[in-house]
Amino acid sequence: MKAEIISIGSEILRGQIVDTNANFIAQKLATLNIELHHISAVSDNPEQLLTALKLAFNRSDLIITSGGLGPTEDDITYKIIAQALQLKLVKYQEIEEHLREIEKRLEIKLSPSNLKQIYLPEGAKVIINKYGTAPAMILEKDNKIICSFPGVPYEMKKLVNENLTPYLIKKFPPTIIKKSKTLKIIGLREAEVNDLINKCFTQQTNFTMGIYAYPEDIQLNLTTEAINKEKAERLLRDLTEKLKNILGNYIYGIDDETLEEVVGKLLKAQNLKVAVAESCTGGMLGEMITRIPGSSKYFQGGVIGYNSRVKEDLLKVPLGVIKKYGEVSEQTAQLMAEGVRISCQSDIGISITGIAGPGGATEKKKVGLVYMALANGKETITQKHQLFGDRQLIRLRASRRALNMLRIYLSGTQQS
Repeated sequence: MKAEIISIGSEILRGQIVDTNANFIAQKLATLNIELHHISAVSDNPEQLLTALKLAFNRSDLIITSGGLGPTEDDITYKIIAQALQLKLVKYQEIEEHLREIEKRLEIKLSPSNLKQIYLPEGAKVIINKYGTAPAMILEKDNKIICSFPGVPYEMKKLVNENLTPYLIKKFPPTIIKKSKTLKIIGLREAEVNDLINKCFTQQTNFTMGIYAYPEDIQLNLTTEAINKEKAERLLRDLTEKLKNILGNYIYGIDDETLEEVVGKLLKAQNLKVAVAESCTGGMLGEMITRIPGSSKYFQGGVIGYNSRVKEDLLKVPLGVIKKYGEVSEQTAQLMAEGVRISCQSDIGISITGIAGPGGATEKKKVGLVYMALANGKETITQKHQLFGDRQLIRLRASRRALNMLRIYLSGTQQS
């Protein structure tokens, strides 16, 4: 079985959006042990799309497209698929009923352009889109399978999980079962992770591992293979436990867990509230914490003390301390954390102050120098970091390190 993915949309080729759809579909095919041979992106131009589809039909058995299913003039996917396969576009009543239901529920009037979406290539198995208006489809013809899904990532993911995956499992029952897990790591560099887990590569069988680096985040993807689900899960569980023993508290989450989600769970479990005082990060840490629904239960608020006067007036950092040690100093970070904890009536105060650049550096204090502190009313922990990257990357790294500092404190452990 040779599979191919075609992402459709001129905006992809212009660099206006990042094509995450192909990545998601590729991962799904990998879990089903379906061999992916090609991934391509093509514009909304009819001739270019027709050429891409004809090439795909010639070399692949399974073609999956995303994009080009909407109501506008440049949404031509179904029209060109029908042309490539020499099929008619026919009206599907169930799609029109779905659109009329949306029209009634939202009390809107559908435009004539919306009704264009009720026409699909003849013989298609229609997939009603419960999350939007554009229908998806699975079409079998001449021992080939073409599947088309909306370009909106949320809609595409839902429809692939609920419709394409079960279809492919039933159509092509896997002889080898694959199970995957992602371990999320913070506090180590990519090379350090590789050195620590290197023995697992040589001592284990029936698995693959991939290490992927992101700013202040390493993701370790594990995939095991076995003749049945139970054995694959057991292999994955055993491998995961070995890696947990090696990496310890550097692992902050599994699969879709985010650092801010993990921190939120720890705060809720311990019934603690946190407040933030930020200078160089300009509110980024507070934004990360409040991404999580229900964060109002543990996040009290924050102060963006970008100016020394704000640090003095709102965070009660004495002007004498700022003059003596500077706004970017361990002493200022300590007093900022203590001040925001008191002013926001929280159990914990977290502060960040630093030089994000490109300006503001001195001979002794370089761009990327960041101090952060955590105050709990009994003690104040401070950290110094020399970060690298451009302005935005330094701000991101500082925010994530402060968030991890909070995680380590809440978990009662340490990272060496």
